[in-house]
Amino acid sequence: MITLRWAPYPEANVVSYKIYRSIIGFVANIPLGPAISGKTLELKMNGGATQTFTFNSSDSVVDTINNTISGGEAFLSYEDEDKFLLRSNLRDENGSVEIVGGTGLSELGLTARVITEKSEDGLLSTVPAAEDPSSFMSFSDEDGALQDWYAISTVDSIGKESLKTEYKQAISFVGPLCVMEGIITDLQGVRQVDEEVRAKIVLIPQGVPVYTSISKNWVSTLSGPDGRFSLPLLQGAVVKFEVPVLGYSRNIRVPEKAYEFIKDLYIDLDYRYPLS
Repeated sequence: MITLRWAPYPEANVVSYKIYRSIIGFVANIPLGPAISGKTLELKMNGGATQTFTFNSSDSVVDTINNTISGGEAFLSYEDEDKFLLRSNLRDENGSVEIVGGTGLSELGLTARVITEKSEDGLLSTVPAAEDPSSFMSFSDEDGALQDWYAISTVDSIGKESLKTEYKQAISFVGPLCVMEGIITDLQGVRQVDEEVRAKIVLIPQGVPVYTSISKNWVSTLSGPDGRFSLPLLQGAVVKFEVPVLGYSRNIRVPEKAYEFIKDLYIDLDYRYPLS
């Protein structure tokens, strides 16, 4: 299971969020035994040779595939007992699944095509926005895995859907995270796009187990098309927080809560604040 958490959009008229998932693979039907018995599915995993799976009435579709597949794995869906998922075992841009053909495509609900990283996606759910527009939002994908990619969009009161966010993979962490978010604008209020925001740990918070591996390297992100940035950091840690385009550099303590919206970080394009 993957649990998604994202910052709210308090300045927008948001009624609901749409959640999208993209996998290097596909979601397919599980037909009844007699309907699929004797029929085939032909796949190429990660650019390899064609693999042919012949189904029968005694073994499940998932078992038949997993008995011989190379370069991937099939999974029963936790969310829909009539579906299964098949993923490449390569979680980067080298992974691919080509549905070559077979006599069972119709029963499985598949079409011949090549699926690569983020080449296609599916709508998982529509989540109503919280009554409090500043509330932190979350959604749990029971069929999710770390190699999957996720994006969200917003829907306003007249049903207009925004563009999807950038696709991101889930992150794993050793402690509670605070998502530090803000919007970078110049002094005229023009939002600044593709500007770096970065932080690195100066002081690890108390209570973190001694065996925990925590990076002391910079972690960074870029502001999006609306000037918004989002950076998950370890709660309670002291970090050096920088916005290079401002010349802004300051040690801050990450709040011990899930979300913090940072205000008053403006860009003066005619003046650079000294790092001191």
